[in-house]
Amino acid sequence: MRQIGFCLSALLVGQMAMGQDVLKPLVVTGLRGVESTGNVDVEGIEAERVSELLGFVPGLAVVASDSAGYGDRISVRGTSNTLFFGGAGVAMVVDDVPYGDVFGYSTEFFDLDEFTLHRGPQGSRFARNGAGGLIEMRTAGPTDTPEYRFSSEYGSYDLLHLRFRASGPINDKLSYTFQSYFKERNGYIDNVNPAVGGFNDTREQFGALGSLYYNPSADLEVRFRAMYERTRDGSQRLTALPGVASAFGPIDFLRAQDPFRVTSDFEGATEIDRLQFSLHVNQDLGWASLKSITSFQNWQLGPNTVDLDLSPQPASTSSIRQEQDLWSQEFRLESDDSDSVRWTAGLAYLWKDTEGVANRFFGTSAVTFANQFTNYSLEEESVALFGNVQWDANESLTFEVGGRLEYVESSLNRSKSDFGNTPGFPAMYGTTTGESEGWYFSPSIGVNYALTSETSLFARTSTSFKPQGFTAFSDNPINSDYDEERAWETEIGVRYQNSDNTLGLEVRGYYKQIDDYQVNRSLPITDFVIVNADRVEALGVEGELYWKPADNLTVQATAGWNQIEFDDHAGFDDNEVPFLPQFTAGLAVRYDFENGFFVQTGLRAVGATYFDEANNRDFKQGSYEVWDTQIGYEAENWNAVVFARNLFDEDYYTFMNNQIAAGTPGDPQVFGVRVGLEF
Repeated sequence: MRQIGFCLSALLVGQMAMGQDVLKPLVVTGLRGVESTGNVDVEGIEAERVSELLGFVPGLAVVASDSAGYGDRISVRGTSNTLFFGGAGVAMVVDDVPYGDVFGYSTEFFDLDEFTLHRGPQGSRFARNGAGGLIEMRTAGPTDTPEYRFSSEYGSYDLLHLRFRASGPINDKLSYTFQSYFKERNGYIDNVNPAVGGFNDTREQFGALGSLYYNPSADLEVRFRAMYERTRDGSQRLTALPGVASAFGPIDFLRAQDPFRVTSDFEGATEIDRLQFSLHVNQDLGWASLKSITSFQNWQLGPNTVDLDLSPQPASTSSIRQEQDLWSQEFRLESDDSDSVRWTAGLAYLWKDTEGVANRFFGTSAVTFANQFTNYSLEEESVALFGNVQWDANESLTFEVGGRLEYVESSLNRSKSDFGNTPGFPAMYGTTTGESEGWYFSPSIGVNYALTSETSLFARTSTSFKPQGFTAFSDNPINSDYDEERAWETEIGVRYQNSDNTLGLEVRGYYKQIDDYQVNRSLPITDFVIVNADRVEALGVEGELYWKPADNLTVQATAGWNQIEFDDHAGFDDNEVPFLPQFTAGLAVRYDFENGFFVQTGLRAVGATYFDEANNRDFKQGSYEVWDTQIGYEAENWNAVVFARNLFDEDYYTFMNNQIAAGTPGDPQVFGVRVGLEF
């Protein structure tokens, strides 16, 4: 009850997004559909990656292991991806280009024109299947005249963050956009082992995104888009959980007890390269628009190395190299948004191939050890038909119906060998192969009713699926496959927006039943599998508020509470589903002075979160709050800001690993300055 009270209080007071621009209203244009609004002011809250939206976006849960996305979990209303292998519970689409698995999602946000979280199943609306929801991002198109933007940020831990953006015409038919970023800092984690020493998790990232637009006529646009991202990080940000036993290596007293210190015998590394190309064709047919999006992405991890025992002894290590190729093709027909009957129909093809080799070294006694290598290849191919229709029955009533029909086939080829000296450990584990295929259909139906010009009610019910597949980290072929996951979700809500756009409120409630829920589980000694829980039930309430009581004062709030539990899961009935906070809330305020100065301050809260299906209290993060603030000045062509993040230096973990008894501590207190230019 105390947590529910906090959420309701936050809704009544309001939340702000932390940024330089005046905050955007909750309710924006494009509300004729029955879906609740999901636009997020990413620039305002200074989010640079999806994990930094946790607390500001109700219904969204993100577990960040701080390895440039590898091993992250993204969830919406309980539906999420599993670690390393398995389908994405929350899809991502950037500029109409679909991403594959969560580990391949874009590391950093580029400068965005729009960020939208579509809650609930999205199979009928997009080429990419979004079982729990879909993150849609769009970058800005070319400007009519040449424009250039540059910003520079410096802060604690020698943080340096540079951004550049350019846009404009080349001639009467060609135009372009280009943006890039560079970001580096020293580590938050200090390795106190004198044989290694120094910062353990240094960070260096670079990204570039460019598009060339060709408009030979008023009804045809061709766009070629290219993106590259490079990550060169130190060790994954993992430290020992004090007093908790690890399945690997020496006993606890050899491991540092400070959440920002380790005693590892080596530093570790995470190196990721991502390259993406896409070709977009948009043809106006008069009665509809025809879009074709062809894309290719190559993602490489090489390597990700981790000291599993986190001690000065070379007791156990992990090294993973992995590569994924992703091809996609979408054809989509769309009617005009102003029609009383609006429809979308599409055909989507996706093929992805994932190959890798994982090496684990660990001692089995004082004189024996295992040195295991796992080689694997997973392939998935799918074809989908999807469509959605919205009909304005009258000025107040809108109906929606949609559906997705998809065929998916996947395969696994895996082999494992051991070059250790432990008796009883086989030198060769044999080869595991598997193939699966299936047809999936997911319909949806919804309604929106305008009570007045300012207030409307909406409801939607839909089903979703995550296909069956394979995990490559199981020695036993029986445990290498898992079944499909299916869900049925119903949402109802109310939306209010006054006529002068100074007050907006949206409240939603949902109930969700998920059958054969896909869950990660660690098995002795090195197996990491996906099992199916027979049933999960989810119940939640979400709310967002925008309030502008005066021209120079802006208040915003978001809050979400949920109860997501195993309803039928052998040995874990009534336990909370791991990796999902019980509530999230945010509260913030911005005041703009007439002379160009402004001040902002805001608080985000994240509820208690378990990190294993047994709900072991050793692997539970209690609720925590993080306060950010900034003071700045904005002129016509430049701005300057002094900021503080995590002002009270709150200690918390964003991820816990129950096998190695380690966690990823959240960002510590950081101070900095930022200057931006526009010309």
